[in-house]
Amino acid sequence: MAGGNGNRMRYLIVKPENGGIVDLFRFLVWNNRVCASKFVESSDDDVDDLTSWPKDHRWVIIVSIVMRKLIAVFGKPMEWAGYLFEFFLNLLSLNGDNLFALIYNFFREFQKERSTQVFILCDKPKDADLILISFRGTEPFDADDWITDFDYSWYEFPKLGKVHMGFLEALGLGSRGNTATFSELLQMKSTKSTFFDPEQEQSSLSVDPPKQLGPEMTEMTAYFAVKSKLRQLLRKHKAAKFLVTGHSLGGALAILFPTVLVLHEEEEIMQRLLGVHTFGQPRIGDRQLGIFMEAHLEYPEPKYFRVVYCNDLVPRLPYDNKTWLYKHFGVCLYFNSLYVEQKVNEEPNKNYFGLRYLIPAYLNAGWELIRSFIMDSMYGPEYREGWLSILLRVVGLILPGISAHSPTNYVNSIRLGKMKVTEMSPL
Repeated sequence: MAGGNGNRMRYLIVKPENGGIVDLFRFLVWNNRVCASKFVESSDDDVDDLTSWPKDHRWVIIVSIVMRKLIAVFGKPMEWAGYLFEFFLNLLSLNGDNLFALIYNFFREFQKERSTQVFILCDKPKDADLILISFRGTEPFDADDWITDFDYSWYEFPKLGKVHMGFLEALGLGSRGNTATFSELLQMKSTKSTFFDPEQEQSSLSVDPPKQLGPEMTEMTAYFAVKSKLRQLLRKHKAAKFLVTGHSLGGALAILFPTVLVLHEEEEIMQRLLGVHTFGQPRIGDRQLGIFMEAHLEYPEPKYFRVVYCNDLVPRLPYDNKTWLYKHFGVCLYFNSLYVEQKVNEEPNKNYFGLRYLIPAYLNAGWELIRSFIMDSMYGPEYREGWLSILLRVVGLILPGISAHSPTNYVNSIRLGKMKVTEMSPL
């Protein structure tokens, strides 16, 4: 299902809402064709005969359905729990034991919206050297985007390859409710002649998707809004370059953003790209996508660096196997729990399962818990971990890949990395 087919755009969408538990049971036990077709929408003609699919493909569809049905029930509680956990995890470490500061910051931070953030770093506003785009989860979010790695839905563009549909939606590049939106938005081209023309600047900076795409796309404009702001900043700061970064889902969006810029033939913008640095980033597409982007990010020197900390689960998803077919690309900078850096093609235990990795992973989780109590004595008081961070290490004794995903690990890896195999920036 992942191969190309001429210039025809292809997709596969898992739709758990179209069938019930009985339909799922009949699909699972009796391989019922009618029940199977309720859960899947595809551009391929053979979607009407899902029962002919290999067994492992059917299983991954079933897992996707079950996970998304569970998320539909627990999505909002998970969302609010995630907000609170992320908030308190960072708040205590930033404010120490000052109760009044905690209360003040609670009400101040609680009112902030989670959104794509764009920063400009410069000494003088009229002479900026660097524009930093930091992706941190975008609005609007559906609950199922929280565990989007378990969803087998994908979209395939002839030049681009297979891309995870959840990441395209998070960046505002389509809607599963109207599959035509992916085709329309991914095929939009830039207005090259107006990039540095101040008189035509306003007409070339529209961030709204085509009106014919329907009301469901009116708010999904993260990609267009960021690109518009970036174009304005590049016009204003003639010598500046831009760098894109992000952690976790933000990392996936960080590499997807320049990917779509290339697809949209935004050549003048891409010429100003300094680099893409991601942290704990999941896989976003197949090998064809990697080949497509390597031609733009590897020459004349590498621009895309993927930082992975130890047993972090997220960079190992979606799976790199014969069913999922997702592949990482770019330079991987792997840090172990001693903050020793290695330049590797792929992080160890790339799919996070295997008996030979099981015992070392749990032993390492125990070491990370011990280390959390002695970080200040080892590296200084600024590295002291709070009790919530320690609690997360305890959770890591059950599933090491969860605690390893904490941003604290990535900050410490960059600050304390011992063996610099390659530079983090192509400056």
